[in-house]
Amino acid sequence: MGSIKINLKSNKGFTMQDLLIACFIITLFVGIISTMMFSAYKTNMTANLMSQMTMYAVQILEDIDKISYEDVQSKTEQEYRTQFQIPAGFGIDIQISNYGEGVENIQDLIKIVKLTISYSFQGNTEELTINRLKIKEI
Repeated sequence: MGSIKINLKSNKGFTMQDLLIACFIITLFVGIISTMMFSAYKTNMTANLMSQMTMYAVQILEDIDKISYEDVQSKTEQEYRTQFQIPAGFGIDIQISNYGEGVENIQDLIKIVKLTISYSFQGNTEELTINRLKIKEI
């Protein structure tokens, strides 16, 4: 009977050190992956907002091209916001000035339309400014 040994310790399974190292590695990878996903989301949203901003600018400038020279100053930012269903998160600023200040003939024939559209996303404000000439048709 002296030759029977009972093996109470087994080499199967995980030790506490193995589990702690595995948890640390998983936490590290989850942190890296979530940071990459957030960065991709932020870049995607910024590109999406920039493309919407450009689309709204093109729509407004095409409408300005359609109306007559005299009516350019009559439309306001709020009318464009309603007409093209521009959300409240986008800022619109339209400034109209005469071209060639001091030159009588040119001043009555050409206007400069300066359109600025902006938006804020996570504390960063992006602006798109486009200058366009509106020439009086004779």
